[in-house]
Amino acid sequence: MNTKLNVEIRKFKKEDNKEVRGLITDIMKSEFSDVLGAFPADDLENISDYYCKAGEAFFVALLDGKIIGSIGVKQEDDRTALVRRIFVSPELRGKKVGRELLDKAIEFCREVGYQELVFKTTSKMKDAINLFENKGFSEKAHLQLGNVDLYKLTYFIRENSPFSR
Repeated sequence: MNTKLNVEIRKFKKEDNKEVRGLITDIMKSEFSDVLGAFPADDLENISDYYCKAGEAFFVALLDGKIIGSIGVKQEDDRTALVRRIFVSPELRGKKVGRELLDKAIEFCREVGYQELVFKTTSKMKDAINLFENKGFSEKAHLQLGNVDLYKLTYFIRENSPFSR
């Protein structure tokens, strides 16, 4: 059942670091232990420093004061941002939390002036791939690496961009 929750999406605060790191590392260990090496965790030690440049942000989703999801926006270049660290607590998936986080990231990128948003992931993250494709991201690159496929999905923010489809 897809019930909409009363979730608050807000910018990350320094005091959120431990809770966010716990959420992400728990999910990575339980669901993606076989590909942990493909996802360096340097950014989780000090999220506010890693996502601190102009044009970058980290958002959290809260339910009853508890962090249940996250998403980061990292600048790749003047026109492109990367979506990183989109995670939702397993027990709350299918309730549109991921969609709300992605909408917030897209809204932020539009306000900052990015033209393109990129998401890089592996085939192990099927739910994330479905979410991004349903939002309008399209596959721009696909590479098979052993038993894992690597994907690069893109979304053009500005409709009048010379780079849009």
